[in-house]
This record gives sequence, structure tokens and C-alpha cells, in this order.
Amino acid sequence: VVSRWTGIPVTVLNQEEKDKLICLADRLHERVVGQDEAVNLVAEAVLRSRAGLDHPGQPIGSFLFLGSTGVGKTELAKALAEQLFDSEKMLVRFDMSEYVGSSSVLRLVGAPPSYRGYEDGGQLTEKVRRNPYSVILFDEVEKADPSVFNIFLQILDDGRLTDGRGQTVDFKNTIIIMTSNLGSDYLISKTARENTTESTRDLLMEQVCKHFKPELLNRLSEIVIFEPLSHDKLKEITKIQMKSIMARVATKGISLSISDAALDTILSESYSPTYGARPIRRWMQKNVMTTLSKMLVKGQASEGSTICIEATDDKKGLEYEVVKKEASLH
Repeated sequence: VVSRWTGIPVTVLNQEEKDKLICLADRLHERVVGQDEAVNLVAEAVLRSRAGLDHPGQPIGSFLFLGSTGVGKTELAKALAEQLFDSEKMLVRFDMSEYVGSSSVLRLVGAPPSYRGYEDGGQLTEKVRRNPYSVILFDEVEKADPSVFNIFLQILDDGRLTDGRGQTVDFKNTIIIMTSNLGSDYLISKTARENTTESTRDLLMEQVCKHFKPELLNRLSEIVIFEPLSHDKLKEITKIQMKSIMARVATKGISLSISDAALDTILSESYSPTYGARPIRRWMQKNVMTTLSKMLVKGQASEGSTICIEATDDKKGLEYEVVKKEASLH
């Protein structure tokens, strides 16, 4: 894991650790659907850093993720934490819409002596001090108070930050990710049947450059644009969510099968152009998981049986049939 890699010359890494770096993109692709370019850019930046070809003393990687809601920005951040630091729990998230006003910087790095809240320390610095190997996610960064960006510059430049107590916090073993919806209207207006055109990217970057200062943008490892998700990619995400449910049901000794038409129904009933893939999981939890839970509690499905999920005739709902173990033998 990176906690063992960081600070170690790449030539000293054992073969397993080298393979983990080389296969990082493949592992991320397994989880993040429809964002091949974004995944590759991030994986390559991490690889460069670990090979010692990027600036030493800075965070492992620093990224600005651009795109509309529900296209995989947060999912990629979680996947990075899992792959590099062995757990999604190593993702530290800050909702930057909560950091507006003159006190924002003090909340992040901690108040100096004699100020109220001095004993508490900074919300950012304390979390990184406790979890020095982590992915730091600054969500909707465009909503933060402008004074906050001075903190980012120090982190990206020096790989460290001085808190309100005068103590230095090391960010060299972190990955910094900022997300933004700036310019996402240009992406949402697309049909998502083809990749974002160069002109659309130019319009998007024009919005970004108006909002963020060049000294911040120029210090980032990559500015990453997330594509709108096509119907096929959304269906792939639906399948991944269903596999997760299947695995949970399997712990009860029960199999679960679902038809292609049922997957289409789930997608058509849950998808929102505004929120992307995000509502799919909620819809499946509310409908599929709840129905399966009722069936288990009522004893309608028992160990060794199979639950088959099909679309209703009008394609707007789902129907569930239990095939008992005995019946399946005939």
C-alpha cells in the first residue's frame, strides 16, 4: 500500500507493490464506469509521482474533477482511497459550501492562541494529522470562501500546512481532489452519445478559468473532465449495484437472478438527467432491497431457493418469483 511506498525510491518497491501501481488504472476501471479518460489521467499522475518524476515534497497527486452530479467524481475518489490506502474510510470529505465567510480558514487550520476554539484545532489539519495517508476530497470547491484557496496553494506548493498552534501538518502522503460543477450545464446539454467535443471543453474551461486563479490551476497534477454517462454505461452501473445486492442475499443461502428487461425498468424509473447515476442506488434500496427484505421476513424465500426478478408487462415495475430448491430439481 502507499503507506509503505511513500518516501521509498521506486527501485526499492517489491514486485507486488510495483504491480499495484501498474494495475491501478485497471482496478479503478472495474469500479468507475464510463470515465476511461478520467481514470487514466489520475492513475498516470499517481504513477509519475511514485516514480519520482513529479515534484518531490508535494502531495502524491492533486486534481480538479469537473462534471455534473452523479457521473463518478466521488466514486473515483472512493476507489482511489480503497486501492491506495486499503479502505474507503481513508477518504476525508469536506463540503466546501459550508466554508464561506471570514472564519473559513480558521475552521480549517485552527484558531491561534487566545481565540475561541483554539483547543479544538483545525478541521482539516486535525484529520490529516490523524490520517496522514488519505484522499482529501474538497466537494463543490467553487463555493468556498476565496481566502481558502491560499491554504490550497500552500498545500500544493510545500506539501505541508501550519495550523493555528504553529504545528506543521504533512500532506505529502495525501491525494488532494477538488470537485466542481462549474460549466456542467454544457455537459448536461449533450446527449452523452459521444465524447465531449473540443468546443464544449473550451467553454467549460473558460468558466473554470474565470473562477479559479491561474496560480491554483497551474499547480494541479491534472484537471479532469468527467463525461456525461450514456444509457449503456448507466445500465452497467445498474448491474454493478445489483451484483452488490446479490452478494448480500447470497449470505442467506439464496440466489438472485434478474432479467435484462428488469434492469432496463430500474434504470428508466430511477434515472435523472440532473443527478446522473446517483438516484439508481437509492431507487434500488427503496424498492428492490425493501421487497427482498419483506420476502425474507415473511419466509417466502428460504435457503437454497432462487428469487427471479422480471419486469412487469407495462415495464414500469418489477415482479418477483421464488423458485424453491425442490422445484428446480425437476
